[in-house]
Amino acid sequence: MNLPLPVVLAHARLAMDMVTVSDVEVPSSASLAYDAQEQLIGLVDSALVGWKVGATSSASQGMLGVKTPICGPVFERTLVESGTEIAVSNFHHRPGLESEFAFTLGMTIRPGGAVMNAKAAREVVSAVHPAIELVCSRFDSNFDVDPALLVADGALHAALVVGPGTDPDEVEDLRTHQLRSLVNNEEIATGTGNEVLGDPFESLAWLCNHLSRRSLTLHAGSIVTTGAATGLHLTSADQLFTTDGGNLGSVSLNLMG
Repeated sequence: MNLPLPVVLAHARLAMDMVTVSDVEVPSSASLAYDAQEQLIGLVDSALVGWKVGATSSASQGMLGVKTPICGPVFERTLVESGTEIAVSNFHHRPGLESEFAFTLGMTIRPGGAVMNAKAAREVVSAVHPAIELVCSRFDSNFDVDPALLVADGALHAALVVGPGTDPDEVEDLRTHQLRSLVNNEEIATGTGNEVLGDPFESLAWLCNHLSRRSLTLHAGSIVTTGAATGLHLTSADQLFTTDGGNLGSVSLNLMG
């Protein structure tokens, strides 16, 4: 008898086992995929400290085979300090790297409230950060699986590096604010908040509305990373990866092996 999907995925994290796609049952709907994800959260021995939003551009939605954003949990064990040296062997695959805008929530958002939009989302943010998300799945074929499995697995979240925080009242329009991605101090890509659902605050609003529909609370102090602003960058060798947010500051990670 096959184990339930959330149990398989939780064990894969604990034991660093790869999950063979053909050995698991694919959730038959997005709702069931998120049911599995929420069960996974309860099985992972680490505090839930925030959320990631992914598939926030037409390019990333096309790559993953979805028509809407997806989201997944950020655990305390997946937070990494800026400047840390981390081995590729800590992950199930060589991770992709994304430069993102992240937020710290200044208030708790409970289910059942008014539908959130970008303007309202900005009001609940206490800090804006540059961030690096590391992405990969626990499946043997990595990204190339049914999107319902990716959602159940936590929407490809592997790790998150969060940079310094800035009061949102001191931040210019994020739709035009530029992030730069650098490898070994050489610029490889740039992008603005417009690449993230048109506005990173729109990404946060989407998450708030999703969690409300799922009867989940988004707690004050949570970190929310909003989606790739400069695209997905696949790692190929030892490298220093930096997200430069201009007057938001910068954040970096040494990926080894």
